[in-house]
Amino acid sequence: MKTENNLNEDSIVHSMDWGANELKDFELSNYRKYQFNIVGKYVGKNILEVGCWDRGFTNQLVKNLAGIERIISIEPSTTLFELYKNKYSLPDYVTVTGDNLFDLTPESYGLFDTIILIHVLEHIENDREALTHLYSLLKPGGKVLIEVPATPSLFSIHDKMIGHFRRYNKTNFRAMVDSTLYKTKSLWYQDALGMIGSYIYFKLKKIELKSDKGVNLVKKQGALYDKYLIPFERFYEKFITLPFGLSLTGVLEKK
Repeated sequence: MKTENNLNEDSIVHSMDWGANELKDFELSNYRKYQFNIVGKYVGKNILEVGCWDRGFTNQLVKNLAGIERIISIEPSTTLFELYKNKYSLPDYVTVTGDNLFDLTPESYGLFDTIILIHVLEHIENDREALTHLYSLLKPGGKVLIEVPATPSLFSIHDKMIGHFRRYNKTNFRAMVDSTLYKTKSLWYQDALGMIGSYIYFKLKKIELKSDKGVNLVKKQGALYDKYLIPFERFYEKFITLPFGLSLTGVLEKK
């Protein structure tokens, strides 16, 4: 049982519970779909999702994929696990647990054809070790789908607040991947326009999201970003991939 003491001792959450009450009915719906579309074609039927946070991406998997056999979705933060456990009504083939990824074994959950980490590895100090451990949970030829924050020069008060150890570029991403275990099938940047807001509001103005000013920023600028910029980026990224962006996505395949 997760008690109040457990929540107070949560060393994983940092400030990722910001806005849980103030923004409980607010969702960047276009951005969520955008995230899914980036990796959706690579997702199989037997899925492990690491770090499900508010279950938003889990919900996208359920809404947009047919024939899913199972989704095991883990959220090791007791705070986040409890805050968002009732946010979505998910089907019976989805199991959400409080497991830590390093505690998962083939004996406990079997093997998966797809492992998804959406903005997770930046929260893990030894990201290479995490990927090496996940290798043991993949079926032969299975894929790991990764999205991480990009452009180390944009590391800001926002990254520190929510417990990021780093932002990535293609160089440190490739260094994280053990090439004897995985083949990097694809690696690309996205959300170039998002870099502008990140630089202005977090790097220059140093706005903390866990504040009234931060919540208002998300409600106003975040809503505009979601309504106008994300659809535009979804369109042009079908035809062109820029050599920079706010996020970096990688597709790894088990050797």
